[in-house]
Amino acid sequence: MNRKIVSIIVVLFVLVFCWQIFENRANVSRMEGGQTGIEAFIPTPLTILYTFQNQGDIIFVNILYTIERALVGFIIGTSFGVAMAIMFLFFPSVRSIAFPFAFTVNSFPIVGFAPMIILAFGQGSGISIIFISALICYFPVLINMDSALQNTNRDLLDVTRVLNATLLQELFKLRLPLALPQLFLSMKLALPASIIGATIGEWLGTRNGIGQLITIALYQLKPGLLYASLIAVALVSVMFIALLALIESRLLMWNSDKKA
Repeated sequence: MNRKIVSIIVVLFVLVFCWQIFENRANVSRMEGGQTGIEAFIPTPLTILYTFQNQGDIIFVNILYTIERALVGFIIGTSFGVAMAIMFLFFPSVRSIAFPFAFTVNSFPIVGFAPMIILAFGQGSGISIIFISALICYFPVLINMDSALQNTNRDLLDVTRVLNATLLQELFKLRLPLALPQLFLSMKLALPASIIGATIGEWLGTRNGIGQLITIALYQLKPGLLYASLIAVALVSVMFIALLALIESRLLMWNSDKKA
């Protein structure tokens, strides 16, 4: 196993162990003093583990709904970001007008947009959650792809023009292949964002999904379920980032060799 991965696992194990010991002692101390234990608000790692054991099926079913919506939103948001970056390349005048608008939309908190989107598409609608997910993840793709396409190596561009390549040939033979590392970088940022967007949408009104489960756990004062759901979201995000990294290493071996 990779030494870096082993180091991360060891550090996490030590942190979780210290968390368990510290909270056990704090709970005993507070209860002896007639106060509510910390366990009522922050569960111990063992409590979270028991929650996964006893309610893992509920968490699994609900996070599948979230993953489905997040992936659809991710595909839509990523496609939209790439398409806009290509359009900006061919139409600089459109770029000068649309880019400030894209920044404005991104600077507005997604929590502020989410209620409007849910009202527009209907509470509990999967489309509204997909829309929120796509909206929150398009911007990193747009920024990275626009930068990569606009700043292609000028010497290589001169070679394509000497060879009388068309703009489309220049795009597909040179600019896009060289922009792939930036695309994967932006997707690693956008994919977790899409899951967060879907979760936020589910908080505000849906009948299923991990966001809805988190809301239920919050209002029913079930910290074990709350933390287990949040950890499940984090694990899914890490898993998808690792999958993207694996795909990148297979498709862009030339870039890996260059880094090495």
